[in-house]
Amino acid sequence: MNFQRITIKDIAKAADLTPSSVSRALNNHPRISRQTKERVLAIARKMGYSPNLFARGLVKKKTYLIGLQVYDFRNPFYAELTRSIQDTAQEFGYWIIQASTDDDRDKADFLIDSMIKMGVEGIIFASCKLQDKTVEKLIDSGFPVVLVNRKLKKDIGDYVVLDNTYGAYLMVNHLINHDYRRIAMISGPRSVSTSADRHRGYTQALKDRGLKIDEEVIKYGSFSQETGFRFAKQLMGLLNPPQAIFCGDDAIALGAMKALGELEKRVPDEVAVVGFDDAEISSHPLIQLTTVSQNLQEMGRLAAKTIVERIEGKQKNPQKILIEPQLIIRRSCGYKLNTKSG
Repeated sequence: MNFQRITIKDIAKAADLTPSSVSRALNNHPRISRQTKERVLAIARKMGYSPNLFARGLVKKKTYLIGLQVYDFRNPFYAELTRSIQDTAQEFGYWIIQASTDDDRDKADFLIDSMIKMGVEGIIFASCKLQDKTVEKLIDSGFPVVLVNRKLKKDIGDYVVLDNTYGAYLMVNHLINHDYRRIAMISGPRSVSTSADRHRGYTQALKDRGLKIDEEVIKYGSFSQETGFRFAKQLMGLLNPPQAIFCGDDAIALGAMKALGELEKRVPDEVAVVGFDDAEISSHPLIQLTTVSQNLQEMGRLAAKTIVERIEGKQKNPQKILIEPQLIIRRSCGYKLNTKSG
């Protein structure tokens, strides 16, 4: 591999042009003809040229850096979302500085301050809470911010999120269509929009089908297997246990399935379990989890595109982008146990 850096002077020599003409061609200057631009770009690609972002930043007073905060990079959901954001940002000539907050408010504030001191031109928040004064102040100040996956209760700024309410509504209706009537919900924390919106979809589906909303079978915890394991055992210990469990994400669903296995409850023959996210493991032949796909590739792409447009002043009005959910039907919901569709 050749690690020698190709410069504009090298391209100029190969193209028999002046360095200033090559620079204008690479920057799409209107005084350079289309034919010359195409020839210069072809030579640059062939020689393996890449621009010096630091030098370019000094000239334009830009860093081409974007901050990204997530809850936990070890979570497959955030890992996939991050990859999409990084890939898209790089296509626009920007680089991502990423950090996980571990749901710690002090750590999150420290990371925001650190990122700004490092010169990031905007920050993408993938794990904000419904009430987040620091993020609200940042948006109100005019600093470029995009929320992805979760949003604030206060409807301000740009966001790219799944239509979580509709996704939960689709899933619970699917369960009802398969003759489940007592449907429990194990959710993530009440303090985040994903939990609030999925709870809203869950209750609306029950109401629309004339079913009782029983607070006894609605549980809140964290988006973790531990939460699913603990509350599934509690639910199965009730005098009137649920026929199906709607889980706030796939990690919760996996924990619930583990608990049911320990209790010798067969999924889906005795208890149906469904999730939310469509994590890669959900399609494993031994799991076959019915879930809701969030299209993380598209969510990440739109988040990166939106923050770049905000940084470069291409958007004046706040962008409110809802990703449409998709129901992914597998074995865990018991769809083969009867002939109804849903």
